[in-house]
Amino acid sequence: MDQDEQIDDGADTGPTDAPSDAPSKAPSGPRVAAGVLIASVVVALLAGGLVGAFVAGGDEPPAPSAEVLAATTTSVPAGGHSHGVTSDEERPTIVEFGGDERAALAEQLLTVREVALRYPTYADALAAGYVPTTPYAPGTGSHVGKPADAQPAGTPLDLQRPQSYLYDGTEPGSRLVGVMYVTIGGEERPDGFVGPLDLWSKTRGQCLEQGSMDPAFPAAESVTEEMCDSVDGQFVDVIAWTQHAWVVPGWEAPGGVFAPLNDDIVCADGSTEADPVEGCDPPTRTGAPE
Repeated sequence: MDQDEQIDDGADTGPTDAPSDAPSKAPSGPRVAAGVLIASVVVALLAGGLVGAFVAGGDEPPAPSAEVLAATTTSVPAGGHSHGVTSDEERPTIVEFGGDERAALAEQLLTVREVALRYPTYADALAAGYVPTTPYAPGTGSHVGKPADAQPAGTPLDLQRPQSYLYDGTEPGSRLVGVMYVTIGGEERPDGFVGPLDLWSKTRGQCLEQGSMDPAFPAAESVTEEMCDSVDGQFVDVIAWTQHAWVVPGWEAPGGVFAPLNDDIVCADGSTEADPVEGCDPPTRTGAPE
C-alpha cells in the first residue's frame, strides 16, 4: 500500500485551541437491531464455553508497519442512532487531535484496510470459516463472523481480528463494505483505536429461551433480568461493545470511518426501513465485485 495513502478518520478537528461541544445528530429509521448480532455472538461463545474465559489478558496486537502521512479529515462523526447504545451520547463535532496521534491512527486504519481486503466477497469469507450472523440490513450490510474473534475487555485491540466482515448482500459475489470489532465485558468503553474518534456501541444482557440457544428478545438491543424473568428465560449478564470501521475503498461512510451506520448502505427500494430481525433485500448490483 502506498505510504502516502490517506484514510479519512471522519471528524473535523478544526482549530486545536477551540473545540466545540455541539453533539452530532442521529440518523433516523428502523434498522436491524444490535440484539440480532450480539445474541448470535453470545450464543456461539456460550456454546463453546468461551464467555467465562473472557477476562483480562491476551496478546499485544502486531504493530502496523506502514509509514503514512497524517490522515485528512472531512466529515463529522455520526454518534447518534445506534447499533447498540453509543458509549458517548454527546460527541463533539470538533476535537483536538493531530500530530503523532493522528499519524498513529492513520497507520491503524491502513492496517484495518489490509485486514478487511483479505475477503473481498461474501464467498471468500465463508470459505475462510466465517459464518452468517445477520441478514442484510440498511446502514450495516450483512455480517459474517467468527464468534471466537470477539475480544476480551481490558486488552489492547487486536486489529488483525475483526469479529465480522460486512457485505452489500448475501450472495456469493456480494462485495465487502467494512468490518466490525467486538469486545466482550467491561463497563467502560474499550481503548480501541488511537485518539478520541472511535464510537463504540454498548449492549448489555441477553435472554435465551429455556432449553435452547434461541434469543428470547432477538430485536432488543439490551435485555434486563426482569425482562428475561417475565418470559421464564435464561438470563446471560454480558456486556458487548461493537465498533464498525468503514475502510473499504468506495464504501466510506458519510458519517466518518467510525460511524455506527453507513447511510450509503440502503434497501432495494433506496430506503433505510427494514424489519428489525429479518432485514431487507439489498439493491441489485451489476458487474463483478471490485
